[in-house]
Amino acid sequence: MQESYLQNTDISFLNKKLDNHIQRKIHALYDRKEFQECSLMNMWVADYLFHMELSQTPVFQKDIEAEFSVNRSTASKMLTLMEKKKLIRRTNCASDSRLKQIELEPYGLELQKMCCRIREEIERQLTACLSEEEVKLFKSMYLRILANM
Repeated sequence: MQESYLQNTDISFLNKKLDNHIQRKIHALYDRKEFQECSLMNMWVADYLFHMELSQTPVFQKDIEAEFSVNRSTASKMLTLMEKKKLIRRTNCASDSRLKQIELEPYGLELQKMCCRIREEIERQLTACLSEEEVKLFKSMYLRILANM
């Protein structure tokens, strides 16, 4: 593809093109068979749960829905499958028995460790051509665009 075409195209196309490259790199680094065919979304959810547990913040389905911009039925199906794969467990919340708190199981923690290794490698590749200042600027602009959507 000619560089002039890419410079004149829209941000959404560039974002999708970059996402395709990132997905290919992740799949090259991730052996799904080792983790019972866990999806990349399972990996990101395990990573999110890990960081929330570190901060001692309880996580519920509505938090997963908001964090990953997925609807209620998608989140419910995904969490049910993650439970079947023994990645997470849902327990009754002490303050409200209608709510189920989501916690990582030991197998989910293993998936999170793999996620961390993959994320570090992808981040290294993505930022290799950028200065620290450019990385901060990119993240700042990307977060503004995301918040605007």
